[in-house]
Amino acid sequence: MIILVAGYSVVHAQISRQVTVTAVVPEKPPLPEPDTIVIFQGISYPSSTLTITQDGSVLVAITTDSQAAFNVSAEVEPGAHTFSIYGADQDGLIGKESNFTLTLSEGTTTTISGIFLGPTITVDQTSIAAGETATVSGTTAPSSEVNVTLTEFLAAAEGPRAAVHVASADTNGRWLQLFNADDLEVASYEARAQATEPVTQSVSEFSKTVAFAVTGEQVPAECAGAVAADINCDGAVDLIDFSILLFFWESTNPDNPRADINADGIVNIIDFSIMMFYWTG
Repeated sequence: MIILVAGYSVVHAQISRQVTVTAVVPEKPPLPEPDTIVIFQGISYPSSTLTITQDGSVLVAITTDSQAAFNVSAEVEPGAHTFSIYGADQDGLIGKESNFTLTLSEGTTTTISGIFLGPTITVDQTSIAAGETATVSGTTAPSSEVNVTLTEFLAAAEGPRAAVHVASADTNGRWLQLFNADDLEVASYEARAQATEPVTQSVSEFSKTVAFAVTGEQVPAECAGAVAADINCDGAVDLIDFSILLFFWESTNPDNPRADINADGIVNIIDFSIMMFYWTG
C-alpha cells in the first residue's frame, strides 16, 4: 500500500504477525544527499543492553527503559542490509536475536515497529534424578504472562510430546518455572518460552531452547530438594562443598556425580560459577 503525503510516499509492509515496516520516501529529495534513516521500536528486557547490528557489525547499542521498551534511530547507507537485534538481560543472559533484511532507498526514513524479542532463558541443571527439580528461568517484559513449552523426547518411536506451562514475570521481568523429576517420565526434554505483554497483549517471539534430562536415578534422601551446588547435601553451600569440588577438579564423570554440578561430564569453571551463585558461606 502506498499513500502520497505532501510530496512524500508512505509505504507500509507487514513482515510478521505484529512487526510492521513503514518507509517514508521523499518524492523530491530536499537535499542533494538526504539522510537514510532506520528506526527500531519494540520490547526487549528491562533496563538492559540492546544491540543492533548491520551486516554483522554493531550499528548501535543502547539501554532499554524500566519497562523493557526501546526506540532507537540510526543513519545508514542506502542499499540492501541485514539487521540483527538482540538483548542481554541484567543477569547477562543473551536472548534470541531477531533478523530483518531490507532494501533502503536514499533519503528514506524506515520504521520497524512492533518488535518483541523472545524471553531470555536458562536451566539450572542439565540432568535431574528422582526428587530433584530443574528450574527454567529468564527475563522478559515486566508482569508478562510466560508460556513455557516443554517438549518430551521419549526413546520410543512415538515422537515428541509438548505441554505448555504458564508462569508469571514479576515487576522486574523475571520469571521461572519448576519441573520436578517425579512429575516427568525418564526422557530428554527441551523448553522454550514466549511472553504476552499485559498492556497491549502483544506476543513475543520464542526464546532460545534449553535442554535437560530426567535420568530415573534415585537421589539419597538427604539430598532431596537440595540445590545442585550443595554437594554434601547439608543445607549449605560452603567450604566443604568447595573442597569436594577441588578434589574432583577437571575430573570427567567423577565418582561423586554431585561434584559435576551442571552434569555436563566434567568438573570445571562452570561448576565453580554455579557454586558461587548459590554460595552461603
